[in-house]
Parts: sequence; structure tokens; C-alpha cells
Amino acid sequence: RHSMVTSKQDIVKAVGVFVDRAGTIAAGLSPADWQKTVYEGGWNVKQAYCHLAAMAGGAAFIINLAASPPPSGGGGQGGFDIDAWNAREVSARQDRPIEEILAELRSGCAASISAVEATSDELLAKEVTMPWGVSGTLAEVLATSVTGHNATHLDDIERAVRGG
Repeated sequence: RHSMVTSKQDIVKAVGVFVDRAGTIAAGLSPADWQKTVYEGGWNVKQAYCHLAAMAGGAAFIINLAASPPPSGGGGQGGFDIDAWNAREVSARQDRPIEEILAELRSGCAASISAVEATSDELLAKEVTMPWGVSGTLAEVLATSVTGHNATHLDDIERAVRGG
């Protein structure tokens, strides 16, 4: 039995670091910055923040999937269209005031921290594969979604705002 590489504390700390960084970046943005394009033919800065807000409470969703995985063969792997889901979540939020989007991001992250803290070490050590193809221990999947996924979007936002 290998020791868990990613601890509960690691995940909680990563979420906290993300919330602080997202808030710091947002605080430095001008009204024009929010409209800058982050992805060619895709989201602007505000829409990227909408996406992060939509994902912020995602830990509970990921933990529930790990605890009771959907039956395989039921189109679980191919049945989940991440792009369609992302587009829906962003369009549902993009007309809201920035403060509301940031508040959702903060409260979602707080909910994710609570969900992680309430999860047993046994479940965190379980090998899982998510419907969107990410696999590893539950702890690794959670850490990847926060540290990898979210940090990458923040890097992209900073690059867009700098115009680099």
C-alpha cells in the first residue's frame, strides 16, 4: 500500500492559494481588461472567470463520482461533453456583475474545501477515472483540477491582460 502522495492538507492549501491568486488578479483588472480575449476564438477574461466560478465547487461533484461511479459501458466515458457543459456554465454567468462571479468563486472554493475535509483517506486513496478522462487517485484528481486546471487558466488570464 503506497502512501498517499497528495494529502488532504495539500488539496486544501492549493484551493486557498488559488482563491487568493484569483482575487489578487481580479483586483488589478481594469474594465477593459475584463473584455480582453484569453483564448483565440474563445473566452474573454470575464468568461474565463465565469468558468472558474462554475468549477469552484467541483470537488463535491468529483468526490461523489468517485464514491459511486456511473456504470461503465453506459456511455459514461463518451457521454459527457465537457465543451458543451463549459459553454452552458459560462453563458449562464457571463452577464452577471463581476463581484457576483467572484463571490461564487469564493463560496464554491469554500464548499470544495469542506467537501475535501469531510472525505475519508480511504476514498482519497482510491484509483478513479473521471468521465472526462482524467485518472489517478481521487486525491491526485482533485489536486490536478485545482492546481493544474485552475492555475493554467489564471496563467492564461495574466498573459492576456499583459498582452503577451
